[in-house]
Amino acid sequence: MTQPDTQTGLFPSKNIDGPEQLGHASIEYKDARAILTKASGFMSEYDFTLNPYSGCGFGCSYCYAAFFSTTKEERDSWGDWVKVKQNAIDLLAKRKPGTLDGKLIYMSTVTDPYQPIERKLELTRGLLEVMAERKHKVKLVVQTRSPDVTRDIDLYKQIKDNGGQVQINMTVTTDDEEVRKMFEPYCPSNSARLEAISEIQRAGIQSCITMTPLLWVEDAEGFAKELAGTGI
Repeated sequence: MTQPDTQTGLFPSKNIDGPEQLGHASIEYKDARAILTKASGFMSEYDFTLNPYSGCGFGCSYCYAAFFSTTKEERDSWGDWVKVKQNAIDLLAKRKPGTLDGKLIYMSTVTDPYQPIERKLELTRGLLEVMAERKHKVKLVVQTRSPDVTRDIDLYKQIKDNGGQVQINMTVTTDDEEVRKMFEPYCPSNSARLEAISEIQRAGIQSCITMTPLLWVEDAEGFAKELAGTGI
């Protein structure tokens, strides 16, 4: 892990020293032209989308994001590759304080901001640090299926304390682990996701459980009670 800049306290995003392979997924490091993309289409109610990565190591077999891949080869090998936007933090840090106040930002539309490589690189955390330290009063919606989102509770609280708003959406798809392993072989268990989003809510951060898609459910009544039991 690189050390934070002594002037800004932020982790530099250039020349990230990370692995070229993580499990089944190959990792590539590239500069992006922009990190905030003007939202359009079915996301047009938002101001911007924010994707720290393209591709996703979770590689869910039903993922619509695969169809946004730039080549047929990438679509066919969805889940086996991740592209890291290595200058993402630098790009966001160029935004002057106040310029994102009130802006509705969705993180992320075509990747998971807490996929496995995030544990190594902390790129998503670096972006949150920029929002928190620059006191951007954003309206941030985070979509994930990873319990690792709890790592950044401190930054979500800081963004809220600065006058911003945060909502964490956790995708939960089934109560059956065999079904989960069939469609989401590289994802954490749904029970772990429920525990994580409950922790997020207990921390005072607005929380939501999304069932997108809802896969086969073994015990519908028990699953409903488990969801309701989170208090969300």
